Amino acid sequence: MWISDIASWLAEKKDRLAQGSAVILTVFFMVSAFPPFDVPEAGFVAVIPFLFWLRMNPSMKQVAWTSLAVGWITWILLIFWLRHVTWIGMILLSGIVGAHFMLWALGATWLSKRLLGKSVWMGLPFAIGVAALWVIVEHLRGWIFTGFPWLPLSASQWSRPIMLQSATFLGAWGVSFLLILLNAGIAAYTIRIVNFAKTRSKTFCPEFYLALLVFVSLTFLQTRHISGQDREPLFRAAAMQPAMQQNEKWDAARALSNLQQIEQNTLRLAPMKPDVIFWPEATLPYPIKGDPTMQAWVERVATEADTPIFAGALVSESEEIWRNGVYLIRPKWGMYPEYYAKRHLVPFGEYIPLRQLWPWIEKIVPIEGDLYPGESVSLLPLSMPDRTINIGSLICYEDVFPGLARESTLEGAAMLFVATNSAWYGQSGASFQHRAHSVLRAVENRRIVFRVGNDGWSGWIDEFGNVRDELLDEDGKIWFSGGTTWAVDRDKRWKGRETFYTRNGDWFVGCCWAALALIAAFARFYRPGPVEF
Repeated sequence: MWISDIASWLAEKKDRLAQGSAVILTVFFMVSAFPPFDVPEAGFVAVIPFLFWLRMNPSMKQVAWTSLAVGWITWILLIFWLRHVTWIGMILLSGIVGAHFMLWALGATWLSKRLLGKSVWMGLPFAIGVAALWVIVEHLRGWIFTGFPWLPLSASQWSRPIMLQSATFLGAWGVSFLLILLNAGIAAYTIRIVNFAKTRSKTFCPEFYLALLVFVSLTFLQTRHISGQDREPLFRAAAMQPAMQQNEKWDAARALSNLQQIEQNTLRLAPMKPDVIFWPEATLPYPIKGDPTMQAWVERVATEADTPIFAGALVSESEEIWRNGVYLIRPKWGMYPEYYAKRHLVPFGEYIPLRQLWPWIEKIVPIEGDLYPGESVSLLPLSMPDRTINIGSLICYEDVFPGLARESTLEGAAMLFVATNSAWYGQSGASFQHRAHSVLRAVENRRIVFRVGNDGWSGWIDEFGNVRDELLDEDGKIWFSGGTTWAVDRDKRWKGRETFYTRNGDWFVGCCWAALALIAAFARFYRPGPVEF
């Protein structure tokens, strides 16, 4: 009796149970796919529960609220580390980014209602359409409200270089497209299997076979680009991370002890005979330009170490104009006359957008004055006895914007240097999530990426997305004060060469726009004949 009661209750509540399952499982898979959990295979099935639920024909209103809940919860869990800076900002930003998932879900629902169930072949335009829409939404996320392209779905594959090699042609967008296409194909094939178990009728699943074809083409067939490497030594590079707490970093009372710690860590690296030493973002307590005492101090340290230093530091052009920069300090010669200034500033972190329209916001955002952005890539030359290497710099989260790394590579950067400071976010997953973006930039441009964080993640990534070395303490942790030197090498095949993506940029996003427009027009005017089963 009780079994029949349960069955009746489940039958009555199946829609709600399916909706709840779609929320829980989609959130679980999406969060699991990214650092610090790092289950990249979860990206293969991330939105399948949601696609299953769409087959139950929910209303647009149901989809809107359900997908907003999925997106909001997912992003709260992914960027929970932002609470160390602002709880309100973390919740609001999660909602804004979550709304992008809602936009994708509404588009996928519209395509589902127009295409699915009318012909077995209509699964093809549906699968391509939802994958193209996902890429478009991810791209828009990098522009709306100055952009927050954090953790595109492609970043879930950072530890699987075989999944990333197509980014050399398509950019990271191609990897995201592949993953959503695979989700749609697997979901459709699973539904076909369930229907076969019920009706014993065999049906073809074209979207599944398309997904397999694209998957093989963009992964296993790309290994030919990795094989046959001919590597040559580039230089010996040292990473120095001081691991200063954020609440102590700008404390004037601790300025002297902070400088002593930086000097000691740097000079300990000198006996390792590096060709260059890299410091993280805004390492020094005072601006390196605009403060003669600070400039003299850092030039002395470089001379004592007898090694060039790439130093992240604030720059004071005048009392009003301050920038976040990277400077090259040369032993004996002193500070290189040009410097790199951060091009993409963090809103509400380094400046207040439209400050004059809402002066009240200064009361809740702890920014005394706005920093000014840089206007060029400003490559810095590392001169060695046998060669000079032009290094392109990226500061903080600039490496999450594909266009910035691409611009530096187009200007002739032989290597990309990322100077960052994750101390704002405590010992959290933020550092590992940030590293994933550097892996994408390395593959897209076939350039080595050397990263140094105030307290991690520090290491270097080769042109194919392999993490070759990372700075760890005795317990395998990244959060500590210290440094080391690594022998960095490169594949000679990419010396002075540009990838298809570097030359052509986000062309694949344009293809996705075109494909979605054609599919949407087709879905709008499509009049099916007899339904096929």
